[in-house]
Amino acid sequence: MRFVLLILLLCGCKRDDRLITMSGRTMGTTWSLRAYANGKSIRQIDLQQQLDAWEAILSHWQPDSALSRFNASPRTDWISVPAELIEVVELAQQIGHDTDHALDITIAPLVDLWGFGANGKRDSPPTEAEIAAAKANCGWQHLHVRNDPPALHKDIPQLHINVSAVAEGWALDKIAQQLGTHFLLEIGGEVLARGEWRVGIQTPAAPPGAAAQTLILKDQSIATSGVYRQNFITDGIQHSHILDPRSGRPIEHNLASVSVIHSSAAQADGYATALLVLGPKQGRKLADQLGLRVVWFERSK
Repeated sequence: MRFVLLILLLCGCKRDDRLITMSGRTMGTTWSLRAYANGKSIRQIDLQQQLDAWEAILSHWQPDSALSRFNASPRTDWISVPAELIEVVELAQQIGHDTDHALDITIAPLVDLWGFGANGKRDSPPTEAEIAAAKANCGWQHLHVRNDPPALHKDIPQLHINVSAVAEGWALDKIAQQLGTHFLLEIGGEVLARGEWRVGIQTPAAPPGAAAQTLILKDQSIATSGVYRQNFITDGIQHSHILDPRSGRPIEHNLASVSVIHSSAAQADGYATALLVLGPKQGRKLADQLGLRVVWFERSK
């Protein structure tokens, strides 16, 4: 999973309504809700149950999830999957198309190879031959989607997908459709706000609470992708968990994190990863073309 840089600073605007708070665990991380609303109506929505149900579909860690079953199958015909997985895959594929495929959900074999997946960590980089072999089992063009009935089809039996770059944001957007008009919902540091809330972006590599920038988030979402929390170092070189699908290797430029503010949490989530892959020059150019609001942090030299 991606580690993010976003922290919450304040609960929001003062209101007469009582502040309701909830929290739990999902998708290998935590979630929390802060809402100004009638407590009974909020508690009637079982967020944990919904998140558990989506995790059982989208998780690449749970061996019995719908996604994991698709990955494990050697079939190259249409495989029936839940509609939710189709929706997330289509979203990721669209963001990939918009970003010259800097976001590619089929690089799961490379993620595992570099020690950032379910197969466990490693302390040295793979060989060129290992990278080439993993890349041969990747490629967005080898994944096909059918909506009715919902199904996925892969051209390569070993093709595996990982939708973690958009799944948390997608879940935020879905839950937000059921809540009121003044709340702050967070999954793994990705945040969706309804109403006006003050949030902060954490200083890269700093301890929790050290915010480099604060902003007012009003009826928007913010998602951050960063390189400094999941990595390993060999011979003085840091290998980040953010991989460039084009090279099959961790990114090497000087960006430490990218935060995207967007009306859609899923869009913010996916674009943050893609822009970080693209780097400071290509990323800023694309962000301008797409009209994205972005906060950039570079690593100290």
